[in-house]
Amino acid sequence: MTLADRTKIVYAIPHLSGEETEHFAHLPAFLEALGRRVDVVALVERGTPPATLPGVKRVISTVGRTRLARLHRSLEALRFCARAGYRTYFVRYSRQLLILLILTSPFFRHRVFLWRSGTADLVEPGARKTLRHRLDNGLNYLLARCVHGLVTGPETMVEVMSARWRVPRRKMRLLYNDIDGDRFAPLPPSERDQVRRRRGWGDDEFVILFVHRLSFRRGTRLLAPLLDALESGLPHPVRLVVVGEGPDRPYLERLGAGRSNMRIMGAVPNRDLPPLYAAADCFLMPSYEEGFPRVLLEAMSSALPIVTTGAGGSADVVGKDYPFVCDVGDLEALTEAVNQVARMSPRERADLGDRLRIRALDEFSPQRVARMLEDIL
Repeated sequence: MTLADRTKIVYAIPHLSGEETEHFAHLPAFLEALGRRVDVVALVERGTPPATLPGVKRVISTVGRTRLARLHRSLEALRFCARAGYRTYFVRYSRQLLILLILTSPFFRHRVFLWRSGTADLVEPGARKTLRHRLDNGLNYLLARCVHGLVTGPETMVEVMSARWRVPRRKMRLLYNDIDGDRFAPLPPSERDQVRRRRGWGDDEFVILFVHRLSFRRGTRLLAPLLDALESGLPHPVRLVVVGEGPDRPYLERLGAGRSNMRIMGAVPNRDLPPLYAAADCFLMPSYEEGFPRVLLEAMSSALPIVTTGAGGSADVVGKDYPFVCDVGDLEALTEAVNQVARMSPRERADLGDRLRIRALDEFSPQRVARMLEDIL
């Protein structure tokens, strides 16, 4: 294959900046790997994108102060890409761009692949789905059926998303999320100790880390009861560190008021997360609803033992034989699983973490996921 014959793709990035707290911060490493296989244009919609990205032929910013300004810049970007021979788009979540791509497809003759994982159907007890939620679902249903392919992962979510959005199985595509194993990695013991001391974590403390959106769907209301149950059963102190923002933050702050062993850090830029993972003793994800949670990949790559529910594709991510996958909403099982990890020797926890890291590097490397996307294209 000559350079002129290489596949061309426009990869739409909803948000990119140095302070990025969402999983879009992972995309530059992935695009660098993808750029070794295909020609890539990155289309960045919000944030403060850099002028260049490794492996990317061109970075196009459609950032604007108003929705109309972003729409105009997006249309100009589509015209440029069509003239340059780019007629395949990969879109993550961005609905305005997706609608524009579908409407202009007859003119520019491009293909659109939409990534979507997770259902967001759960409503907390006592609440009802709002009219806006119902309208959003209706629009998402129409859009999912208009694209050339609906891309999702991991394996469990292919059937879930096909049924959820009534997309024919022939239009479904499997694609993993990826993790940069160089950025999310274990720390040497001396550096790990330094991180713990800077954070005020005691040498004898068992530190549980939660990183996610603070919402009912992510199981945040199970955190305080779980911490209470653990305190009575372990011979050493326990500390819960909560990273994230969301509607449940006031609820957690009320429960955590006056407690020295529960720290709510709020949102942390993704670039600053690796030391937190590497210095903790256990990662906890008690979600009721998930798709393909990148936080599991971050913990796995950091060699951090995990306790999770089987929500969405979580069991596919950690591996079907992983011992600490609990039923959704089962507080007793989650507590017992964390207890078991806490009672392990440091060597046993390290072995469990190493097992997860090996899986992360083998199954979810940017290089492997880039090959998967190239096969889809």
